[in-house]
Amino acid sequence: MSTLLYWLFLVILYPLACLPGRVLFAFSDVLYFFVYYIFGYRKSVVYTNLARSFPGKDYGEVKKIAKQFYRYFTDLYMENVRLLCFSRAAMRQATHVENPEWLHRYNRQGRSVVIVTAHYGNWEYYSRLSLDFPLKVAYKPQSVRAVDKLMTRLRTHYSDCIVPMQQIARYMFRHNTEVWNYMFIADQSPSPQAKCRVRFLNRETLFFGGAEKLAQSLDLPVVYAEMQRVRRGQYRLLFTPVCEHAAELPEHEITRRCAALMEESILRAPACWLWTHRRWKRKLMC
Repeated sequence: MSTLLYWLFLVILYPLACLPGRVLFAFSDVLYFFVYYIFGYRKSVVYTNLARSFPGKDYGEVKKIAKQFYRYFTDLYMENVRLLCFSRAAMRQATHVENPEWLHRYNRQGRSVVIVTAHYGNWEYYSRLSLDFPLKVAYKPQSVRAVDKLMTRLRTHYSDCIVPMQQIARYMFRHNTEVWNYMFIADQSPSPQAKCRVRFLNRETLFFGGAEKLAQSLDLPVVYAEMQRVRRGQYRLLFTPVCEHAAELPEHEITRRCAALMEESILRAPACWLWTHRRWKRKLMC
């Protein structure tokens, strides 16, 4: 059944992926109308997240950001559909790496790097990095097998650059003599056992600490990656160094620094973060 569903997805999406960008974004405009006005997809989650993250904004301002987010949200889906038939040249043109020297510098020293990022901008476009750098992205497999298979196809379009989250630690230790750039999307809602608390978007927030622990165990440099949107379908990727030797920093310091950088990104362009995510679904225990 899952195989049949997977091929059904491809039959529907592949012809769409081959359309010119202007046509896809016209579809996005129509999709936005249905997602926001007709179905109201996770509207209560989005408005609650925005209101609590920006307590100084009135309802009109929150509504404006919400509508901008939904317009971006539907663009995001169309951009990712395009990945099914995106050439290497098209991906290079769509995503400009502003300061690749931060990865080149460490890789030329024979050092792997931990890259921390967020569900900000088009995070699926990080596969662009695999065209120029040895890359492994930690990902959480989808619960629906057909969807997981489709997403795997999108994410490995240019190279086999993904590793399931449950296997990433073992992979890093097994390949610790090789040079890799390990990417973690670190703004997910963590397990209840998470210990790192950060003041993030006006709320006490638990953060996933796996990337920090692995970086410290292997004494790797850490950089923060930000996928800035330039216009529809066009992005600029910037790196910000977090530390050169993770083992030298106290517990939770790397996570706090990365969370602060994530917050700066979101405040610059709030519509480009994934507000439909139930980030604060777990209550903090005192």
